[in-house]
Order: sequence, then structure tokens, then C-alpha cells
Amino acid sequence: KFDLPKHEVQALPERKHLEIRFPVVEGYVAPLESGRIVCDVANVERMALDPSDTPMATFIRPQVAHQVGHPSAYGGFELTEVDRSEYHRSVHPQSVEFAVAARVVGALINGHDNSGNGGVHHQNRQTLFPQVLRIAHDYIANRVDLNGMHPCDLGMQTYADRIVDLLTAAIAPADEKGDPAVLPRLNAYRPVGSTENIHFKTVKPVRVTVASHVNYVACDTNSWEQAAMFQLEQLADQGRVRCYARNENMEFNIPYEFLGTARVYEPDFIVELKSGLRVVVEIKGREHPETPIKHEAAKRWVSAVNNWGKLGYWDFLVCWDPQRLGDELTRIAAEHKARMRPLVERIRKSAKAEADRLRASGWTKQDFANALADFLGVPPSTD
Repeated sequence: KFDLPKHEVQALPERKHLEIRFPVVEGYVAPLESGRIVCDVANVERMALDPSDTPMATFIRPQVAHQVGHPSAYGGFELTEVDRSEYHRSVHPQSVEFAVAARVVGALINGHDNSGNGGVHHQNRQTLFPQVLRIAHDYIANRVDLNGMHPCDLGMQTYADRIVDLLTAAIAPADEKGDPAVLPRLNAYRPVGSTENIHFKTVKPVRVTVASHVNYVACDTNSWEQAAMFQLEQLADQGRVRCYARNENMEFNIPYEFLGTARVYEPDFIVELKSGLRVVVEIKGREHPETPIKHEAAKRWVSAVNNWGKLGYWDFLVCWDPQRLGDELTRIAAEHKARMRPLVERIRKSAKAEADRLRASGWTKQDFANALADFLGVPPSTD
């Protein structure tokens, strides 16, 4: 066999202006002094029960001694159908909600989730349990699709574990105003990552980039990521995207926990819009059991990084059709602008009130100019 040609993928110094920097998040700091928690249940990832994964009934037959061959070859005892009817009669749906809430409270208090949730160490169960129970009830009532299964089937470990993971990731401490107060816990040695560190070789097919700090995007032929890359280049050419980066060998990952095991999630792209908004983009073809947990972890990452606030504002987008990526990014940008409008208006009013106060105290136009020059670190104007 001949060696396949190797392509060298690397950041280009002449494209330094297209660099994307991101926080290297290892976990979260979640102090809770007020005893209050918040959870936007309407935006927590949905979950669906699947009867094909957990059969509703089976047949059993007593067996005496060791048997070889197919069970139909043996006579004797009759086959008996066994289903969950007795379990359904003995368990109330509210008992399932209580059990789920208790496990979530334990995870919050003990810092149980290895994904880096700092835990809510200063609160007791009596304070948290009623709040978590209400959140669990709302989530199960509004965000879980039973698909014809009995509500008590949520008590099965495979489903209960997923709900616990989702809610533990989605619940956040609240500050005095009721806003989420989770902050990222950054890597102590490398708190900020960058596209300038990308440098590797690959035998995959590559596509030349224009709007990226990195020279190539390595992608499988006819892959969804390749289609997304073409869309991003077009959007950059149209002036809607400033730059983007494919998340390969970039060491950008999001911590999460699935069924008690700590894992990391690597989204497909980071995209920076013309407005400066950075969007973590996941191109998704179909859903897997871990998909809702990953997406909830990404939302938690975005919330914490935005609370931190030192690398701009971030958002998260799941795109199920790369051909609609432009429309989805436009929607994200419009939602961001709508969220920022009240903040900008509050800042404008506050600035006007302060300017009026300073004028009343005797400030002149030159005083304002000197103060602005001092703030910007430039020599004051004498005009």
C-alpha cells in the first residue's frame, strides 16, 4: 500500500485578525448563599422514552438443571408472561418524581457530578428539596415524551439517570435578583485557548478556507461538516460571518456527565458573527441517547462563560440541516440583539443621568473631553 498524502493543517500568521479565543473550562463554581436555585425548564433538552429499548413484557419458564439447545426442545413447565403491571400498581408517579428530586439534591449538595459542577455545599436538603421537586415535576410534565409508556416507567434506571443528569446540569444557583450565578472554573495553567495553537497533519480530504484563521478544514467526503463549512464561507462572503474555526485538534471541549461517568463534548465549530457574538455550533444528523445531555451541558457552558464575561458574549446552536445554517445564525443574531436592547437602553439612561449630574456640578464640554481622553488613554484635545 502507498502512504496516503498528508495535509498540514495550521493557523496562518497572516490571518491573525481571524483568531478565535475561548475559555478552557474544566468545571463550574456554583456558590449558593441565598438558598435559591433557578432552572429554565422550558429550555432544558427534551427526553423521549423508547419502548423498543425497554420491552414492556417477556416470557419466562422455570428451568430444572442445565439444558442444551433451544428452549422449545424441552417440555415441562409452561411459559408465563411477565410484564410491569404489578410495578405500575405498586408505584405512584409522584414517587418517581420524589426519587428523582432526591438524587438531584444529593448531586447538588455533594458536588456529585464529575463534570465539574462545584456543588451546593452550604445548603441543606430541607432548603433545596421543595425547589428541586417542583422543577422535576415541571420537567416530567412538559419536557418528557412517554411515547405510550406508563408514567412510572420513568423510574427505570436508564430513564431516571438521564433526567438526573439533565436537571443537575440545568439547575443553577441564583443571586439576589434571581439570576443564574454559575461561573466557569478555568484550567489553572492554560485558562484561554486559541486557534493559533492548531497545527496537525491529516490524511483526510481537506478544503481550503478563506474566512478562518486555519488554512484547511479536514472533513470526510460528503460529510455534514463539509456542507456547513461551505455555508460558513458563503456567509462570510456575504458579510454575515466574520470568521469561524472547525473544532479539530483545537482542544475546545465542554465537560458533562452521562450515567455517572465524566466525559467531554466537542462541538463542531465556533463561529463569530459580524456583531462579535460567538456561536458554538453543533451539526447534527440524528439524535443519540447522550445528545440531550451534551446539549444541556453546552447551554450551561454558555451561561457560565457569559456570566464570567471576559471573552465576549456566546451562544449555542444545534443545526439539523446545514443548508439552513445561515437562517439559524440569523435567528440567533436577532435573538441576541433583542436581549441586548434593554441592557443598552439602561446604560444609555444611566449615562445620560450621570452626564446631567456632572453638568449641574459645573462640568464643561472640555471637562468631558478630558475625561474621555483619560479613559481611552490618549492625549486630551485642546480644540
